[in-house]
Amino acid sequence: MEQVQEHEAPAAAETVPGFPQPLVIGREPRVISQPGPLPAVRRPDTEIDGAALPGLEVRAASIRGDAHRYYGTVRQDAMGLWHDGEGTLLACVADGLGSKEGSHVGAATACEVAQAYLSTLPIAPDYMTDAREFVDGIAGDIRDRADERGMPPDELSTTFLAARIREVPETSVHRAVLVRVGDCMAWHLHRGVWTPCFGEDDADAGVSTSATHALPRDIEHVEVGYADLYPGDMLLCTDGLAKPMRGPQVSSRLASWWSRPPSLPEFFWQMSFRAKTHDDDRTAVCIWRV
Repeated sequence: MEQVQEHEAPAAAETVPGFPQPLVIGREPRVISQPGPLPAVRRPDTEIDGAALPGLEVRAASIRGDAHRYYGTVRQDAMGLWHDGEGTLLACVADGLGSKEGSHVGAATACEVAQAYLSTLPIAPDYMTDAREFVDGIAGDIRDRADERGMPPDELSTTFLAARIREVPETSVHRAVLVRVGDCMAWHLHRGVWTPCFGEDDADAGVSTSATHALPRDIEHVEVGYADLYPGDMLLCTDGLAKPMRGPQVSSRLASWWSRPPSLPEFFWQMSFRAKTHDDDRTAVCIWRV
């Protein structure tokens, strides 16, 4: 008599928890966090980067805002990280003006070519001549890129901020020198407290006085700031976080998250937080003194 072979019943499928959605801080946004159609201009939705350097840890991301995703328009922010191989880090963020057709090209160009002018970037906070030389070189390359595309230079208008930090692991303090044109922001996080690097009383001051300044036209409006980073401190260079950080819920949450360097996936998730009316592109370079 033929024996019937018994088979064990298949085990129940293991339940895999869903990946956590971006955190909503404050009121629920109206625009959903979901891509719509592909933009006519092909540019990645998101860039993410990081580095471990002597005495420094870096996390950086440039993320297309929910509104640009939903309507299928291009990310206009850009970022750049450069190292000269001799102990100097250059970090850049830029935001193309929304009203200009080629502003995403201007932002990308500024962050792409900045490293070529690193030697001119000042190493002290009062070298305005050097700062103007630095941004003048970048502005010239933006104008050249506009000529290549047959566009007026103003159509590539972008705000811009760069930070130069010299790695000196044997010293307790690293000085960051910052140069900007426009309303990109930089803060120093020390013992859980945010301090602006350009002397504003708060984020509103910087936005109200320099929102219309942009490269390649406004070289004379260059500003220089600095921050002294002690072990445990962090420097935040950003466009897109200034307005959300006016709210204490956001600023305190970011201070808590960024009290230490997160992993790259964790950093992307943190940068993707959602807040009502704050659905523009979002870019940040965070540099920790470790």
